[in-house]
Amino acid sequence: MSGPKALRRDARDNVARLRSAALDIFLMRGLGAPLKEIARTAGVSIGTLYNHFSSREALIDAVIPEVAGKRLQTLHADSMARPTTRERLEVFVQGMIDLQGDDPALNDAILQRYPDATALRGVCDVSATLGQELVRDAHREGSLSLDFTENDLFCLLWLAGTVSRNPSAPTGWRRMLDRALDSAWTSKPATPADPASAPPLAYEATGESS
Repeated sequence: MSGPKALRRDARDNVARLRSAALDIFLMRGLGAPLKEIARTAGVSIGTLYNHFSSREALIDAVIPEVAGKRLQTLHADSMARPTTRERLEVFVQGMIDLQGDDPALNDAILQRYPDATALRGVCDVSATLGQELVRDAHREGSLSLDFTENDLFCLLWLAGTVSRNPSAPTGWRRMLDRALDSAWTSKPATPADPASAPPLAYEATGESS
C-alpha cells in the first residue's frame, strides 16, 4: 500500500514543481521558452513533463490563464472606471500596449502565438470583445471616426506587441502608435449622440435589401 501512495505523492510533487517552473519561465521568457529548461528547473526529465502535460499548449493552459486573466481584468476595470468613452478606449489601448511590452507571456497570448492553448485564448477573447465594444461605443458617440475600425484597433495592438519584443525596433515606435490613435478622434464633443441622427455603423448589417 505504501508504494502506490508514494508514487502518487511523487507525481503530485512533480506536477507542482513543473507548474511552478513553467509559470516563472513563461513569464520571464515568453510562451516559447524551451520545455527542456522548464523540466530541468523542476528537477525532472522532459519525459516526465510530457507524461503530465501532453503538449506545450497543455502546459500553457495549466499555468498562464489565471495570471493573464487577473492582469487583464485589472485593466478592464481601470478602463471602464473612466468617465468618457474616449478615456475608456485610450486607457484600454495604452494598458494593452504596456502589458505586451512588460509581460512576454501576455504578449504571446494577446498575439495568439499558441492558438491551441484554448483556455488562454478564451481569456484573451474577453479583452478582444471589450476592445470591440469600446470602438463601437466611440462610433455611436461620434467621437471616433468611422474610418477607424475594430480591425484597425487589433492591427495597432498587433504592431505594438510585435515591435515591443524586437530589440532593434526604433525608439519612436510608441509615439507613432499614439499618433495613429490620436488622429482617429473627431473634433465632436464627447457627448451621447442622438440615435435618430447617428450614421449607420459600417460593421452592422441593417437587414435592408438594395
